[in-house]
Amino acid sequence: MAKGRPPDPTRARRHTGHRPLPAQWAPVGAPDVLTQVPPPPKSLPAGARPFWEAACAELLPRGLHPTDLMLVEMLATAIYRHRQAGEYVAQAGLLEGEDGLRANPALKVEKDTAATYLRLAETLGLTPAARMRLGVMQVTGQSALLNLVRRIEAQAAAALARDGAPKRPARERKRPTKREA
Repeated sequence: MAKGRPPDPTRARRHTGHRPLPAQWAPVGAPDVLTQVPPPPKSLPAGARPFWEAACAELLPRGLHPTDLMLVEMLATAIYRHRQAGEYVAQAGLLEGEDGLRANPALKVEKDTAATYLRLAETLGLTPAARMRLGVMQVTGQSALLNLVRRIEAQAAAALARDGAPKRPARERKRPTKREA
């Protein structure tokens, strides 16, 4: 048996319960947004630093927060480790083993770091699909959606200029009645 007052849908609609309205919620301070590329952390390998700088430069215009820096560090490390594993596989070959051939273990490292990189890049909005989902994809200075809308409007204007005033489709034309005929 449940304790307490039974829920009243009318009170919920009138907002007379104990839960505050969204406008009454206490504002939470916005985190600080970085204005320049921060120096890479000391724990970051030297070979991953160019990836750090490129990712931070890409994220700065969209609002890079200090809490994002851990993700950027993991992203840069993942791409660096992926490249290291790829170089090792290129040098040692796909197969190895003295008592029988087996797949090079660096292939698994390469695959895992690629998956990690892709997951982090999606989270940070650094892939084309993520940028489209976030609405920040830019195509020659314009968003892809705005470009599509302008193209449709231009086609409609060209059709209007070519054909004159829009005509009603045949189904919507008023049919003469027996009296009018």
